Amino acid sequence: PLRKDKDEGDPIVQKISGDSLSINGRTFTFDSVADVKATQLDIFEHVGVPLVENCLAGFNSSVFAYGQTGSGKTYTMWGPANSLAEENVAKEQQGLTPRVFERLFARIKEEQTKHSDQQLNYQCNCSFLEIYNEQVTDLLDPSQRNLQIREDVKSGVYVENLTENQVSTMEDVTQ
Repeated sequence: PLRKDKDEGDPIVQKISGDSLSINGRTFTFDSVADVKATQLDIFEHVGVPLVENCLAGFNSSVFAYGQTGSGKTYTMWGPANSLAEENVAKEQQGLTPRVFERLFARIKEEQTKHSDQQLNYQCNCSFLEIYNEQVTDLLDPSQRNLQIREDVKSGVYVENLTENQVSTMEDVTQ
């Protein structure tokens, strides 16, 4: 249970199935629902592994973490607060982002080795942004605040003037 009702001792939020939950008796359906027992590895296997394979197939990919302050978005995305500063953070504590990039770069090497007779070229670009109180901030250049979300017939939805860096190693990602 995510939270218990003080009066009744019953959980306020209950996972009903793999794609639905109940909050105060109302049922909500999602693509999938992870309960409080889900580990960082569970989230990675469910979200990260397919995301990496889609990237390798040539699709743009993103992860969107949504929730109230203190709900665990940063922990789920990165792991403990010290995980980027300390290299010896336990593997099971790693969040989704480092796991995705480690797997992505490992899979790129695998594909290049497997197809060494061909000229395979992968280019990885990444950007990080935060939407808070309807304001978009570029996390790679925090001076870029209140960026505009645009839509283009050719490009689709994008954030105007959002910093995008080319990355090829985990060190590139965590700088």
